[in-house]
Amino acid sequence: MQLRHLSAICIAGLAMSDGACRTLAADIVQLTRDGRFKCTPVIAGAGSEIVYAELANPTLYRLMKLNLKDGSTQPLRPQAQTSEFEPALSADGKVFAFLKTSGVLRVNLVIQDEAGDQLGDVPPGDGFSGMRSPAVSPDHSRVVYSFAEGGRQQLFSVRSDGTGRQTLADSQGINNWPAFSPDGRTLVFASSRDGDFEIYRISVDGSEVQRLTHSPGQDIRPRFSPDGKRICFTSHRDGNAEIYVMDTDGSHVRRITDSPDRDDYAHWLPDGRRLVMVCEHSGRHDLFSVNVDP
Repeated sequence: MQLRHLSAICIAGLAMSDGACRTLAADIVQLTRDGRFKCTPVIAGAGSEIVYAELANPTLYRLMKLNLKDGSTQPLRPQAQTSEFEPALSADGKVFAFLKTSGVLRVNLVIQDEAGDQLGDVPPGDGFSGMRSPAVSPDHSRVVYSFAEGGRQQLFSVRSDGTGRQTLADSQGINNWPAFSPDGRTLVFASSRDGDFEIYRISVDGSEVQRLTHSPGQDIRPRFSPDGKRICFTSHRDGNAEIYVMDTDGSHVRRITDSPDRDDYAHWLPDGRRLVMVCEHSGRHDLFSVNVDP
């Protein structure tokens, strides 16, 4: 089913109420209709697929793949026996990283090539701990992730084989949700170092940290646009989770969604004009795409 037909389904309210559709931006397309909890969608298959995490049952997250051409979904790794979540891909799709539970409250970082062969497996260390929010560099030479160590949650990077750990961001508070720029020279991330989660920009060598947002309420989960000129992110500045877009210097902030419920986990589609996101309405979670340049 083509995207324009999926948009008609949303407007007709077959999967959700008409009211839920009207609370969002006008040019919105519903991509899934099962209502199960979803998070962290990323683009795969040269823009023809979306990989995301789904709560399969109360104790198991699985990675799912949505085919944008026909709307079909299927498990990405049907053989998985433990929870897998937070997928990340390099820009060319040749390196794939995700998180995998390896015990009670223990989460490993797994790095694979495009054939599914394992390149690296980064364990969290002793005790109850784990990685969060992996991001693969455009040239797939490094994988950045967030990890709690020494009483703070910092950003680290490893080679694509899981070795050579380096500290990228080390500050008070929590540093999380890193994302590479298209040229691989900088990252954006969210940090609570100044008392409230705001969006920051940093060079890949850990220098030149720049704060981009200044708002009450959390600003989290930033992502560069494919051309590197804009950043999408989730903000709670208006009372609940909504999607915003700004220029890479933090200027021209614009609200994209307007809903009484939660709109979150935005990720750019390859055309740079649309975002895929997770919308929660009346307890149902589904993937939508929205035009940021109506």
